[in-house]
Amino acid sequence: MDVIFRSVVGKLWMTIIALFALVLTVFSLLLVQSFDNFYHNRQTSNLQDLAIGLRDGLAQSEDKQSALELASRFGLVHHTGLVVVDEQKNIIGKSEGKPLPRIPVDQLLAEKGLKLTEAIEGKHPLPERFSLNLSEPDRNNPAARNGTLPILAVAVPLEISSGHKGAVVLYQTIEDFDDTLTEVRLLIFVVGVIAFTATTFFAFFLSSRITSPLRQMKETAHRIAEGDFHAEIPIRTTDEIGELAASLNTMATRLNQLVDALSKEKEQLASVLRSMVDGVVMIDGEGNVVVANPPAEHFLRDWRYEHPDEPFPLYGYYQQVVRGGYEVAEDIPVQGRIWSLVMVPLMDKEQIRGAVAVIRDMTRERKLDKMRNDFVANVSHELRTPLSMLQGYSEAIVDDMVATPEEHKELAQIIYDESVRMTKLVNELLSLARMEAGHVELFKERVELRPYLERIHRKFSNLAREQDISLSLEVTTPHQHADFDPDRMEQVLTNLIDNALRHTPSHGSVMIRARGEKVLWLEISDTGSGIPQEDLPFVFERFYKADKARTRGRAGGTGLGLAIAKNIIDAHGGTISVQSKLGEGTTFTISILVDTKTN
Repeated sequence: MDVIFRSVVGKLWMTIIALFALVLTVFSLLLVQSFDNFYHNRQTSNLQDLAIGLRDGLAQSEDKQSALELASRFGLVHHTGLVVVDEQKNIIGKSEGKPLPRIPVDQLLAEKGLKLTEAIEGKHPLPERFSLNLSEPDRNNPAARNGTLPILAVAVPLEISSGHKGAVVLYQTIEDFDDTLTEVRLLIFVVGVIAFTATTFFAFFLSSRITSPLRQMKETAHRIAEGDFHAEIPIRTTDEIGELAASLNTMATRLNQLVDALSKEKEQLASVLRSMVDGVVMIDGEGNVVVANPPAEHFLRDWRYEHPDEPFPLYGYYQQVVRGGYEVAEDIPVQGRIWSLVMVPLMDKEQIRGAVAVIRDMTRERKLDKMRNDFVANVSHELRTPLSMLQGYSEAIVDDMVATPEEHKELAQIIYDESVRMTKLVNELLSLARMEAGHVELFKERVELRPYLERIHRKFSNLAREQDISLSLEVTTPHQHADFDPDRMEQVLTNLIDNALRHTPSHGSVMIRARGEKVLWLEISDTGSGIPQEDLPFVFERFYKADKARTRGRAGGTGLGLAIAKNIIDAHGGTISVQSKLGEGTTFTISILVDTKTN
């Protein structure tokens, strides 16, 4: 029930009913009051005219007694009581106006409102209403059942005889008027009940008729709010409600078009953000990350790991942007990587409501810059030593500082060795430059694996025996042949085995292994000193060298061997990788695709 009164139907229904009840009540009160005034004025006027007419008749009649009897009969016809009094207010004649109830005449004459004294003095007071108390209730008269009798009375002057004045008092009960008002009230009540019932049904029908399309609009609006923009309101009328339905349908259509456009724009923006190499982060006014593409998520994950105590990512830079209102650009090291951050304020009507940050992984660029600088330094360092030795020993020979032929031969041998070393360095640099430029010449041929690997194993067996290192060969692959450039592949394996022997202590072991079915895997494993984790990503860079503290005192290489090996394997369409634990050993793995049909 409470739901009905809260609805539009209930409110409109109750408004119409309340308005009708108010109008009916006011109309009834005004109608009853109008009847009351009209009947009262009419009865008062009639009674006063009657009183004046009787007075005139009594005054002109010579036979007062006959005239009084005639007036009494006349009063009976008009249901009017008659009392004639002299100057001393003594009753000299009366008529009760049957069928009037018996009333106390003395009480009537004593009423001040009757103004009997003024009438005896010759004045003409207006009729007045009174309520007389009866000695006992009159059950036959409805107006006197409660012991009181409402009457209307008037007193007019009367000249009884020459020099003697008196007054004529006429009175009527007003129960007829009360009965009339009762009938009018009953009629109004009956008409009001019928009209109220009819109005109730009419108001409910009208309210339902008006609110039915409104309920449809509400349901359609709810469907639109849930995302069903194809919902449509049926238009059944051409009035304001029909125009409202048409407007809502137009709004839904345009909203659907707008949402489609926004969805497409959002998808395009999301696609652009996902395809971007740079990370994009948008932070709102409360510090919440509302937009982040995959590169940015990777950065934020590492940032949260390093800064778990910050309220939200990039808190310090966000505070600088919000407080200063200017762009912030800085390189940030996070988890071993270098990120370039550019953060700008996000404005909304001259107010900062957040910030947008663009993050770029500059690790490779910074490493390349470092490599360029290191390349010049390393080449200078690698060339300076043999050149210095060549210059020094050649000066000793030129200045005849060599005393014996043996010393002369020793200095010449040193000059030769350093020139060979310098030539090797230059040749490796030229070879690496040609490889990185894509000028790798391969002469592939079908190679029988086991004899090829056994030959390389024998090549290093004596060196391993001298260093007290166990060098073993294990061939478990079902492939008997493979297609590659044997000289280039031997160059790669020679470099890897030489590095393994140089970084493996005495009583250690080096394993050459060939395995794999669909792919040929060549592994060079050692139990040497290993490579630090932070150096693993750079072992294939130019001039990378293991820490000389982990070598066994033999002359180190140029640091170009692994870079050349990687370029050779890449030219073969294979891959080379490294796994190492510090103090436990290192494993280099080469993968090469083989033709399984010819094996």
